[in-house]
Amino acid sequence: MVFQDPVSSLGPRRRVGESIADPLRARGERDAVHIRGCVSELLERVGLEPAHYDRCPHEFSGGQRQRVGITRALSAEPRAIVCDEPVSALDVTTQAQVVALLGELQRQLGPALVFVAHGLAVVRQVSDHVAVMRRGRLVEYGPAEQVYASPQDPCAKQLLAAVPALDPTVAARRRAVRLQLASTG
Repeated sequence: MVFQDPVSSLGPRRRVGESIADPLRARGERDAVHIRGCVSELLERVGLEPAHYDRCPHEFSGGQRQRVGITRALSAEPRAIVCDEPVSALDVTTQAQVVALLGELQRQLGPALVFVAHGLAVVRQVSDHVAVMRRGRLVEYGPAEQVYASPQDPCAKQLLAAVPALDPTVAARRRAVRLQLASTG
């Protein structure tokens, strides 16, 4: 799992390399040299330095901490990774970098990504299929292009109408949808 707040999921006094190595140890790996080598390779794969193994979480930027969280998830060699709002606390540039990294890792390594988010602009970038939930219930599901092009559920319509648009025509259309939904809801 990749958490929204990587700081909360990392021990503040613990070296990040040790946190990343936990899944390796849980699988029975005991050779410290091999563990360090695996963690160093994973750190490089996500754009960090092997020397970062010995740093504490507070020594990293928000985007770097999220990369540490991604690295820890990868160290378990998962078939699926749940990403719980993994970019919500990051600036737009760092969000784009982390989303691109997740997509690249998914293509290279193959794990399915379950991407939980409120920001539908980000969801569109990473999703083949989209599920919209309201109050813990699934209200819409389908291929991303279908859901974005023609949402059926009022909640999905409202979420999509809230996605910012640079094109003034698209922005006006979304504003009209929001007003219509507000008057009927």
